[in-house]
Amino acid sequence: MPNIPLASFCLVLCTSLLEWVPQLPGRPVLLLVMIIAVVSIRFRPVRSPAFVLAGMTVMALAIVMQLDERLESTLQLKNISILATVDEFPVRRNGQVSLIVVPGNTDELPARIRLSWQDPAISPRLGETWRLEVRLRRPSGYANPGGFDYEGWLLRNRIGATGYVVPEGRNYRLHGTPERAVDALRKAIVRRLDGTLPKDEASAVLKAIVVGARHEITREQWDRYAATGTSHLIAISGLHIGLAAGAAFLFARVLLAIVPVRSNSRDLAIIVGLVVAVCYAALSGFAVPARRACLMLFIAGYLVLRRRELAGSMVLGMTAVLIFLTDPLSTLTPGFRMSFAAVAVLFVLAQRHLVLAVPDRHQWWMAGTVRLALVQTGLLAGLMPLSVMLFERVSIGAPLVNILVLPIFNVITVPLALAGTLMSGPIGPGGDVLLTLAHKSIALVLALVSQVAEIDASAFRLSVPVNLFVICLPALYILLPAGWPGRRLVLIAGIAIMTTKPDPIPPGCFRYDVLDVGQGLAVVVETHEHALLFDTGPAFQSGSNTVDTVVLPFLHYSGIERLDIVLISHGDLDHAGGIRSLVKAGVVGEVFSGEMLPAMGRAQTQCAAGQQWHWNGVDFRILHPRAGAPWRNNNASCVLEVSAGERRLLLTGDIEAPVETLLQYRHEFRPSDVVVIPHHGSRTSSSRALVEETQPVVAIVSAGRLNRWGFPSEPVVDRWQSVGATVINTGDVGAVGQQLCGSATPGSVETVRSGWRKPWHEAPPDAR
Repeated sequence: MPNIPLASFCLVLCTSLLEWVPQLPGRPVLLLVMIIAVVSIRFRPVRSPAFVLAGMTVMALAIVMQLDERLESTLQLKNISILATVDEFPVRRNGQVSLIVVPGNTDELPARIRLSWQDPAISPRLGETWRLEVRLRRPSGYANPGGFDYEGWLLRNRIGATGYVVPEGRNYRLHGTPERAVDALRKAIVRRLDGTLPKDEASAVLKAIVVGARHEITREQWDRYAATGTSHLIAISGLHIGLAAGAAFLFARVLLAIVPVRSNSRDLAIIVGLVVAVCYAALSGFAVPARRACLMLFIAGYLVLRRRELAGSMVLGMTAVLIFLTDPLSTLTPGFRMSFAAVAVLFVLAQRHLVLAVPDRHQWWMAGTVRLALVQTGLLAGLMPLSVMLFERVSIGAPLVNILVLPIFNVITVPLALAGTLMSGPIGPGGDVLLTLAHKSIALVLALVSQVAEIDASAFRLSVPVNLFVICLPALYILLPAGWPGRRLVLIAGIAIMTTKPDPIPPGCFRYDVLDVGQGLAVVVETHEHALLFDTGPAFQSGSNTVDTVVLPFLHYSGIERLDIVLISHGDLDHAGGIRSLVKAGVVGEVFSGEMLPAMGRAQTQCAAGQQWHWNGVDFRILHPRAGAPWRNNNASCVLEVSAGERRLLLTGDIEAPVETLLQYRHEFRPSDVVVIPHHGSRTSSSRALVEETQPVVAIVSAGRLNRWGFPSEPVVDRWQSVGATVINTGDVGAVGQQLCGSATPGSVETVRSGWRKPWHEAPPDAR
């Protein structure tokens, strides 16, 4: 019999290895490799690598099969009428509804689709079936250093297409269609909570705890929970499943002790606890942590019922293998990795460390506090490697926060919430009282979380990836026995992880990064000691913007703590949409703008030709517009030239041909290494006046993938290529970066999709 913990570790290891493979082989090759791996498992000397190979093959097959489910290219951006059943609670933000649906009238579409619907007259609800006219596209997302892997998220959630509901289409709900019982129950519970509790953050969290409905929790709130290490509380997690099963077991045991039964009362109570665990997990949609908890409880329950013993590591390993084999893609989720790693850390703590640190047994409260502190400290150290690799974040305030809030959640919140939910009908008023008390306990917890989140030192966002060996050192605190001298390396490693910064740009050099923000513009220019942001990218009707999703994560990744200057070319939403969020983040020094922004009031300076400054051997010069000039909209855009000796970068905003001709007449243009093509490659810009005067080596277009305007237009691309420029579109290749230094040879042009491509990412055009 194979070593189950070792086998599970080898299988799970493959999920990380595959992320470094840019492209997967076809099914025939994978099936052949699978046969070789299965045969090799029989031979002990190669068993471990055979398990790794088998796991990689299973995962690769699962990824390939899901990629084959993606929308056909021929169906992109065409109006399609579909029958759509709402599969999850829709999310409504500022009038826009986001929903995940299952199409039911064609085999040509993927099994799941993510849609947005702007200002629907009637908002769809979970379980309803609608006739919708939609316009779809293949899964794609922004590609930026330090950014969220949206394409990976779509893959893990088995979403094969994204798109929007055509507002002018014939969209209506179909009445009388069957609805899943669990969906009806979840909606009924949410309606009851809405009618009983105020509509606030605590109510949103209570819905997440009771039925796994997280649609009302905002991105800002999730960031706060992540920063304080409390995200595991804001969902139906393994902890909640265990609490529910334990409470049901105790209740059944007491009841069966009062009511005599012929069967073994303990065995019956175990069965009751397992049934309750499954029912509770079903309310969450069987998320990965809930499945893990249910499987572990079932394995442990089976062993107890059969009067057998099995090590905790064996139970955890068997659970991991079962989840992997039944749902390989779920092992790609951060929830899978973090939940299994947390349980593994708890097992090690229980066996090696907790038993050695118990005070006088008469001081039970002190013993409980010490144990909880040791558990939280151990979890911080043991999970730090994963937290750094998955989230680029370390929450050093997590142990303190969890020490304070876990007793409240475990003893008050979850029991009251579940009991209040179960008490319906004639005893419903009593249940409402319990739900109100649970709501108040959550409000107390959230107040504590908010206080800790406001402390800057409570969490660290990390810069460029730290050395892998250093990242793994904190786990020695868990793996080594108590008293072992090497365990103290965790302190050195922790300090190294949290203080590591990327190497600064050399004096006399600058680096530019044209970020992938879709149909908009955001460029970061960094020198030895300073940083500038040219435009913020767009804001959207849903309330989100690319400052939150792209710019700030990139700044954290690059170790840029402050932007000395933010220069907004002009007031259009695709260039200035994120300015409020940027100012709110507290990273902005001075603000310059081509058009005065109402959101900034007097806290801005209008840019004007002739303004210039010098940073660390790099010159910045504004070429347009002149002070008092009557330009408006696109032609009011600030034009900025950045130069280090003979190397130049030209940022043009959305200027059009008239301004380009004027600047040529004034001899403002000089040969440049890099030009960010104006107005996203529109026909109204990139005149001969600009192209022939600048003659860049690289011309960069910041445009959305498959945008409806067809940017960049073919004549514009041809015009830039005619002077020898390499035209690069961020919509195709992701963010574009390069370092330029004086008279030295320019650094290589880096593109995200070429450098950090994963097997589920769309290949850039030159890689197809």
